[in-house]
Amino acid sequence: MKVKRPNAVLYFLIYILVYPFLKICFRLKVERKSLKIPKGAYIVLSNHFTMIDFLIVMLAYYPHRLNAVTAQKYFLTKPLYNFLHTMGCIPKNMFDPDVRSIIGMKTVLNRGDSILLFPEGRCSTSQQYVGMHKSTGKLIKKFGLPVVSCYLEGAPVCIPHWRKGFRCGRSRVTYRNLFSPDDIQSLSVDEINAAIDARLSGVEGAVPVPEGKPFQTFSSKRLAEGLHMVLYFCPKCKMEFTMETEGCTIRCTACGNEATMDREAKLIPAPGSVMESEIPLWFRDQVRHEMQSLSEDMEPIVVKVKVQTPVPEPGGGMEESGSGTMTLDLNGWQFDGELHGEQISKLFPLETIPAMSYDHCDNFQIYYGGDFYKFIPEDVRKSLKYVILTECMYWKFVPKIMMTPGKNSGYVQ
Repeated sequence: MKVKRPNAVLYFLIYILVYPFLKICFRLKVERKSLKIPKGAYIVLSNHFTMIDFLIVMLAYYPHRLNAVTAQKYFLTKPLYNFLHTMGCIPKNMFDPDVRSIIGMKTVLNRGDSILLFPEGRCSTSQQYVGMHKSTGKLIKKFGLPVVSCYLEGAPVCIPHWRKGFRCGRSRVTYRNLFSPDDIQSLSVDEINAAIDARLSGVEGAVPVPEGKPFQTFSSKRLAEGLHMVLYFCPKCKMEFTMETEGCTIRCTACGNEATMDREAKLIPAPGSVMESEIPLWFRDQVRHEMQSLSEDMEPIVVKVKVQTPVPEPGGGMEESGSGTMTLDLNGWQFDGELHGEQISKLFPLETIPAMSYDHCDNFQIYYGGDFYKFIPEDVRKSLKYVILTECMYWKFVPKIMMTPGKNSGYVQ
């Protein structure tokens, strides 16, 4: 597979145009004091919150250029297709064996360049590190090259999942050396994975926030608007999709459970209300709620969907390809309906779906057998719920878990 070196002129132009915006609006701080940049080829690993993380990490690392491994779905529109190829990005089918991406990474590393890899494989909706596929350790062991870690903070609230656009706030990128070739040779795959988890979750190696200086400060009057689409479960009355938001307030229409988001992105419960003070902890409780709803004799979950698949032409986007029903049970997701003009029945086995990506309030997605599918449910608000249910079922019913647990994820009881 031919992978270009990142175009030096475009890299520089993006740096001088975009980096000042990150410094001013996101008050981006870059910590590289303790980093000794390796000689020759190496790998940079980063946690992952937003679709522009690769730009944040790459620009904060300038003038050193990186070839980023990027989700295949971002190559499906013509402008992004051309831009990503020019920037030397390597397409990857998420959570699906992809020999092409491995060849692309080897091509870059063999010529002495370096790659940027997001081991989580998708953006974390919970604002916490959500773990990674255990094959990451095998890949690091196979390459045997130096590894640098990148720890992102602040980005998920500056560019929130629950609303369009961005908010001014504080963000930080911390680079540290993680493994030398000698480290990789002496460590087992499990030890490599554990070290990556510790660094990317912030358990080890994060830069402490100075006492008395809050890390997040925002000035918006609509801090919470749209948050109910991510936090759809009320922790007080246990109802779903009864939350609503207005301004800086999130409230349950069924029981009145209410909180206000402050300028530090904390949730302050109203008197008599019951909820966590931080979004990741509320999200964890939501996952636990879904986990507890599952049992071996559970009724299958049936969802009417429309299906989109990629246009064969490179960069041609997605096209409407059919419709039918998706049924989730202990076997996985089963599609029954019309696809490309034919009636089909297709199983996506549960053990092949350790994690899923989705587009906010629009669809959930599956990569399988080298193909990419977008499933658009009738009630698009429930897209995230279907993602969480799938991941909960994977953790509960698949005997051989190939994922690491992340941080406060709720999947591990």
